[in-house]
Amino acid sequence: MKTITLFLIRFALSATALTIIFRYGLSYGMENKSAFVVASAAIIYGITMFILGWYFGKKDGEYLPIYDVGFRFHFTTYLVFNTVSLLWFVLGLNAHNEKVKIIYITAIIWGAVLITHFLFFLWTRKNSINNLYKEDLFD
Repeated sequence: MKTITLFLIRFALSATALTIIFRYGLSYGMENKSAFVVASAAIIYGITMFILGWYFGKKDGEYLPIYDVGFRFHFTTYLVFNTVSLLWFVLGLNAHNEKVKIIYITAIIWGAVLITHFLFFLWTRKNSINNLYKEDLFD
């Protein structure tokens, strides 16, 4: 089964660009003590990432009809966000009052959610035949 598709790669590249813009807005807002900029950056980032995932996920489903309950896109988002965020600190682009500890805490909590999503993904695959639910197949 092909798991890395052109649409997943396009999503990853788009998510990387968007995450860099988000990190800039977040650091700028924190450096200037602007809760409005921080909140706006987070809300816009969240909504835009959701739309990107929906768009590329739908296109990916048309191209490669596998039932993965969005896990590949969730995992890609996790990798992109945490990689960009860690590099942001390594390169010294963070605000002076930003601490790398929050990136680690976010990665741990998000990782726990990702593991739960992975278990759900495995469970749905186990209960399907060639990505069709057994109940739908024999009705």
